Amino acid sequence: MFTKKYTVLWPDLDANWHFANHSYIKYSADARMSFFDSIGLSKNKLEAHMRGPIVFYEHMYYYKELKLEEDFIVSVEVDGYSNDGRFGRLLQNFYSPNGVNLARLELIFGFIDLKTRTLSKFPDDEFEKFKTSYKTKNFKIMTKDDTRISGKTPLDIKLKL
Repeated sequence: MFTKKYTVLWPDLDANWHFANHSYIKYSADARMSFFDSIGLSKNKLEAHMRGPIVFYEHMYYYKELKLEEDFIVSVEVDGYSNDGRFGRLLQNFYSPNGVNLARLELIFGFIDLKTRTLSKFPDDEFEKFKTSYKTKNFKIMTKDDTRISGKTPLDIKLKL
């Protein structure tokens, strides 16, 4: 599995001296982009293909606290993808240096075409590398239905202003 090491910094703390929610999201995003870079999907490659990563949803589970100046590791594992390369699911775990699971983030992502602002797909070479990356034990080939949490769909309303 792909991993990256970090240290808790002052700006990572919330008002209760806990590792803040936004810090989990920030470090998971950094580890995720480092993972993409490791399979050849660098910022330059994304720009060349005019694609940008997007997140459909993130769900965070918190298990143990992280405190100032503690080291931690963020892992990235492939939990699923669609056969056409339009979306994927990742599982990211936060671990202490001795392997205690501190938090877990599940997310579904895709890529947007930066010109048309429509859903795109992985560049072909990088999708092949993504497909051979470390997979979770619950890995599955996804369909569009897997991109929505059951019952969680947009609900438009008319507002009176």
